[in-house]
Amino acid sequence: MSSRRELLRRGAGLLAVGSTASAGALAALSNADGGAGRDRGDTSDSTRSADVLVAGSLQQVAGEVGDASVEAHGSVACRRLIEDGLRDPDAAALADPELFDGLAERVTCFATNALVVAVRDGLADRYDDWRALVADDALSLGRTDPARDPLGYRTVMALELAEGIDAAAVLDRIDVFPETGLLRTLEAGGIDAAFAYRSMAVEHDLSHLDLPDRIDFSNPDLADEYAAASVELPDRTVRGAPIRYAASGRTSRGHEWVRRLGAARETLRNAGFGVPEAYPRRREVDEK
Repeated sequence: MSSRRELLRRGAGLLAVGSTASAGALAALSNADGGAGRDRGDTSDSTRSADVLVAGSLQQVAGEVGDASVEAHGSVACRRLIEDGLRDPDAAALADPELFDGLAERVTCFATNALVVAVRDGLADRYDDWRALVADDALSLGRTDPARDPLGYRTVMALELAEGIDAAAVLDRIDVFPETGLLRTLEAGGIDAAFAYRSMAVEHDLSHLDLPDRIDFSNPDLADEYAAASVELPDRTVRGAPIRYAASGRTSRGHEWVRRLGAARETLRNAGFGVPEAYPRRREVDEK
């Protein structure tokens, strides 16, 4: 069981690994991510804040980085808004680099995360193991929609990879909520526990039960094991992979916001994200 206070006392913790990147490397990243968006002449209006579209789990952090107007949804939903021409943000930051396929050639990876089970006050002490909690039919559970965000499909895959769990039965009894409202529902007493990101539990100061790293998608060394799980979505098949957050600038103002996001290492760590030593790191969208 962990809480926000305990995580902050531990400092870097399991996810916050590494040291501050050099100023030169960060500057080089300011224009490194190749966006498919158009430059809308934003240099003529230098006073306007950047419009950024971000994963629901990034909503709070994004509001603390630079000068930006933030809109948050599940990452899959964010992609569809851009694809369908319903949004044309200066930058986008999503919880899965693969979601930039077709939207950008290169992205900047800036953070990692882990899957946990967030619980209401007093509940974590009653269970020694997350599987016992999930198996308790007296508890109401929450998750997000795989068709709208990576948290949803990672939850499905975690249960698929877990030992001693009837994944189909568990999934059938878990209520589905939007990513931006999942833990607010938990805080309000609407559910007892929820599959969430560690950063979300930290943000809401909620206790949580850690999952073993072989199913929490936090360990890059277990990439092959994660890839054994998959989820069928309407438009593609998603395979398990270590959790990485990536961003892409679509205008000069957006590039600057992405640079600031990559530089916000302590802000990300204090919010419960991991920042590996090599981050921020430029990568091709189709790079594994």
